[in-house]
Amino acid sequence: MSESRPYLRAQPRHWWAHQPYRAYTIRELSGVALAIYAAILLAGLVCLARGPDAFEAFRHFLASPVSLLIHLLLLAAAIWHMWTWFQILPKTMPKLVWRGKLIRQDVMSRTATLAAVACSIALLALFVVVGANI
Repeated sequence: MSESRPYLRAQPRHWWAHQPYRAYTIRELSGVALAIYAAILLAGLVCLARGPDAFEAFRHFLASPVSLLIHLLLLAAAIWHMWTWFQILPKTMPKLVWRGKLIRQDVMSRTATLAAVACSIALLALFVVVGANI
């Protein structure tokens, strides 16, 4: 008796570029953009460890128009990643009940987004205050 083989439906070559997979693909690629930003920060630490001349060259690169454009694109990717992450959050969690009532998914997403924005503003304010005192 021969083994049965499951039916394998033919997939188009660029299946990931069509709806509904496109938004998921963009979201996952925004994670790669965040990894690139982490590599830029790591390069800054390496330059700092190599001495003042290397770190000054790194700072000069950061002030260039190309670097500013890269950072704007990475900021947009980070914001997209954060936004989509908090939209997915309630779908991946078990149902949340507070005082006997089920908390709606949109309330959970908005609360998480506001918490992230508040933490970002607090960190920015801290850096501005600490930077002004240096």
